[in-house]
Amino acid sequence: MGMYKRFIENYLEQLLPLCSEEQFGQDAIEWAIFSGHVAITHDLQTDLRHIMGLPGHPETGEYDNICDVYHSYCAQHEAIDQQRFLIAA
Repeated sequence: MGMYKRFIENYLEQLLPLCSEEQFGQDAIEWAIFSGHVAITHDLQTDLRHIMGLPGHPETGEYDNICDVYHSYCAQHEAIDQQRFLIAA
């Protein structure tokens, strides 16, 4: 398990910056991978095309959808955390 974890960490260190320079975009992609919304093949070019789309055709990728879904996920969890804080106070 340790070797696979290091492999995934190294792979994501390569993949994420190619997908987005923004921390939010990188977080969104990482979340999508670990939550099962995006399956990776461990082939950098294939995964990059799947996430970002074909060169010159970003609409063929999943990036915008990933960011939208992740934004909704974060907003829902922020609202839940705020409710818990108010109840605890």
